[in-house]
Amino acid sequence: MIFSWLKKRSRRRIAQEGLSDELLELLPAALWQYDSLEDEEQQRLRQTAAVVFREKNWEGCGGLAMTDEIRLTIAAQIALVTLGFKEEYFDRVLSVLVYPDAYRAPEAHSPGGGVVVEHESARLGEAWYRGPVVLSWSDVQRAGEGRNMGRSLVAHEFAHQLDMLNGRSTDGVPPLNDSSEAERWVANLESALARLRHDCRRRSHPVMDCYGATDRSEFFAVASEVFFQMPQRLVEREPELYESMRAYYGQDPQRWGSG
Repeated sequence: MIFSWLKKRSRRRIAQEGLSDELLELLPAALWQYDSLEDEEQQRLRQTAAVVFREKNWEGCGGLAMTDEIRLTIAAQIALVTLGFKEEYFDRVLSVLVYPDAYRAPEAHSPGGGVVVEHESARLGEAWYRGPVVLSWSDVQRAGEGRNMGRSLVAHEFAHQLDMLNGRSTDGVPPLNDSSEAERWVANLESALARLRHDCRRRSHPVMDCYGATDRSEFFAVASEVFFQMPQRLVEREPELYESMRAYYGQDPQRWGSG
């Protein structure tokens, strides 16, 4: 109880102090959507970004030297994802690990018969349950500079973190208000996922990256990327999915302009 009260007081203080003048100068270049936000939204984003900037443990990996620009860019993109929430600082994510580019990570799988095969795979990011988020800085930068063909690594990995707020298992269903909203969410998600799989099989101009066709969890993460980077694409191709995501995220990104 006391710890929670102290944390809230600390966050209020950090939010009131806000970002330094040097960081504010970097903000529009770190987040292309920033200038399209209303004044009150910009203020809330700055406050949330300041808390994330100060609270998280930031680590450069693979030879990357951690800088304030990197911290600010990631913190601002996280704050955009949570802009429509009353309060979400991803308390379970204590550390953000940042590589300069795609990196290789160990992976193991079992083909059966008691055999375990270990190898390395190339990755752009990871989101761990009650653990760190790992990001590629070059990919984060590209999403901050513009629409980036509907891709946002920060939105993707932190959508996974939202998905894990109601348990370790990621199923594409984050915490929702009630069972009826959850039923609508699942129905819209599964129908859109089926259409994506169909379009990907036929190579027929899918609405989003076909990695989203992997399962419901990846679909939610990839759809979140498009929602924040190229919302008009969802409005035109998957309007019911867009409405579900607009209601969940509490934002209407299509007003940021066409894309």
